[in-house]
Amino acid sequence: MKMRILFKQAFSQLQSAVFFIFCVLIAQTPALPSQFSNETREAQSVLRPGDILLVPLNCYVCNAIEKETGVPYSHSVVVANEAADQSQIFVYEAWGKTTKTKLSEIQSRAQKKQSLYHLRPREFFEGQSPTERQLAEKFEADFSKTQFDNEFLWNNVDENNYEKLYCAEFVVKFINTFLQNPQPPSPMNFTKLGDFWKKYYQQFGISVPEGEPGASPSTLYSSALFIKLGLHN
Repeated sequence: MKMRILFKQAFSQLQSAVFFIFCVLIAQTPALPSQFSNETREAQSVLRPGDILLVPLNCYVCNAIEKETGVPYSHSVVVANEAADQSQIFVYEAWGKTTKTKLSEIQSRAQKKQSLYHLRPREFFEGQSPTERQLAEKFEADFSKTQFDNEFLWNNVDENNYEKLYCAEFVVKFINTFLQNPQPPSPMNFTKLGDFWKKYYQQFGISVPEGEPGASPSTLYSSALFIKLGLHN
């Protein structure tokens, strides 16, 4: 009987010691900065100026882009403003030409039953993000009505020597004007669907730009410069 009492006392002391150590460890675990945790909680519903949305599209070339890059997104846009009513949110995009478009139109283009993906430049968590006005002024001054680049070349110009931009290239070059550490272009890879891309580029009379600098929704999705905030409906 005495041995049982001693054993219970020893076990109780051991439990107390373990609980104390656990509490100490929990207390010493660094928490995420409140700004990050708050932003993350809001991520599903709040879009802010300068955020990026990746868009799943359903078209012949779009499907090829998604298969080639390994992510289910073939288009990307920059959020232009913040609004409580999502129907009043606009984005900037390269679509035919660079333009300002309602988010609802972007969503209507997306593949059925697939959500857009929400990114935010890491620097916008850690510092000052651009305002709606700053984005608008920069867009109008340097990017408005730029022709679309169907050849997907990083430094391409039209017959008048004006730069042409494809969607991800526009997003990168536009958002880079607000970043201290800009997103660099990445070498393009066309090896998964080599025959498709060979035929695609034959129409322009050029060879497949394998290894040339470029950007895609995959570039943005995998970049450490952007925080993944999850799906956005």
